[in-house]
Amino acid sequence: MMAKRPSDDIPNRHTLAMGQTGSGKTHFIKNHPWLKGAGKRVIFWDVYESHKGVHYSKTVPELARHLARAIRGGKGFKLGIGSAVDPTKENYQNFCRVVWEALDGNRETFIIIEELADVTGIGKARGAWGQLIRVGRKYGAVLIPTTQRPQDIDKTLFTQVSRIWCGLVAGYDRVYVEKHLDLERGALASIEPESYRCVYKHGSALQWGGKRKKITV
Repeated sequence: MMAKRPSDDIPNRHTLAMGQTGSGKTHFIKNHPWLKGAGKRVIFWDVYESHKGVHYSKTVPELARHLARAIRGGKGFKLGIGSAVDPTKENYQNFCRVVWEALDGNRETFIIIEELADVTGIGKARGAWGQLIRVGRKYGAVLIPTTQRPQDIDKTLFTQVSRIWCGLVAGYDRVYVEKHLDLERGALASIEPESYRCVYKHGSALQWGGKRKKITV
């Protein structure tokens, strides 16, 4: 398999979800309207197995084989990496290569990445992961990574996502996010547990959200 049928007309819908443990990141993703309905193509890096779907927990090549079979079937799928795969940077890069080969500009593919900081570093995103961030959109990729610590993930991501969901974050992380989004100091200070705020990167507009049960995009 290989990524195919690129298009410059595909909109950027990459969404980064940030917040301390228990702040609602996974809830946000599970209830995201983009992921509702049948026929969705979803691939996840989910070593804590927080999402519904088939988790392949032995090796990344195992996922590749089953993913190829699902793509040939022509229907939607929810497949990913589970708890028995070591969350190493090497395994994550292999996972990203598998995802890259599965992309098709005619079919939107959602890629959920739980706890990105565990498998990447600060600075420029490299390898297959960097390729997904920079050009995956042209092949129908919609990246939805999560992190508890925004300072510990690739800076490249902040320049490539179109939306950022931000739950409760510690003060030092909050200042970091405000700086990278060109927001006023203290703009995210009023976020409370059990609530959320959505920061839309385009135009740096701050849109206030509500309680967890209400998900808007």
